[in-house]
Amino acid sequence: MSLRDKLKALEELQQIDLEAGGLAAEAAALPEKRARLEAGVVAARKAYEGHKARLDGNEREKRGAEQMLALERDKVKKWEGRLGEIKTPREYAALSREIDIAKKTNDTQNETLKALALQALEIRQALDAAADALSEQEMAVETELKALTAKEQECQKRQAELAARRADAARRVDPGLLARYEGIKKRRAGVAVAAVVGQTCRGCNRNIPPQLFIVLQRAESIETCPNCNRIIYSSDAVNPPAPSPA
Repeated sequence: MSLRDKLKALEELQQIDLEAGGLAAEAAALPEKRARLEAGVVAARKAYEGHKARLDGNEREKRGAEQMLALERDKVKKWEGRLGEIKTPREYAALSREIDIAKKTNDTQNETLKALALQALEIRQALDAAADALSEQEMAVETELKALTAKEQECQKRQAELAARRADAARRVDPGLLARYEGIKKRRAGVAVAAVVGQTCRGCNRNIPPQLFIVLQRAESIETCPNCNRIIYSSDAVNPPAPSPA
């Protein structure tokens, strides 16, 4: 295998690794997106359950007020029936006061029931709106979660394909050069090989010495960028343009 072929194999390996790195980042973002979608449903359900709990509390308070009202009405009815049986003015006056107090309590309970009825109406309206919001959120999220699951499956498939391509590409790289490549890749954020275009290293975007550029054009040796220490090659030398038709 010529050095040009070795560099070409290394270039292909780098492209596969870059594609795999981008895919890994894309796949890593999917669980967070899923969590955000599910959190939206949880928040909508919590809002619905909060309104439902308020309505349940309103109903309990209403039942308590109704029971109190019924008891006080029974007292008034019973005490009013006893007025005709009382012999002394003092007892009559005392029972009359009790009846007045009970009637005022009844008036208070009636006002409470009216307020609770208005409150219940407002809560039901809020509950209906929350139920609609929850339903819409669940339907929207269901669609998005299906799309997300499909995306996760697609990522897994592409990752498996890239792993197979990488294994094949790595076999075609000189073992010593491969070890060197792996070491630089770890130190240089996944980019170990860079093309030189117009005397500029595409790895660090800095110019290389003119003499080194001439050496790269011959494609007869493995060279590294004096600035970023990545393996560099002349794009034109490794991938020469197709000859123009006669």
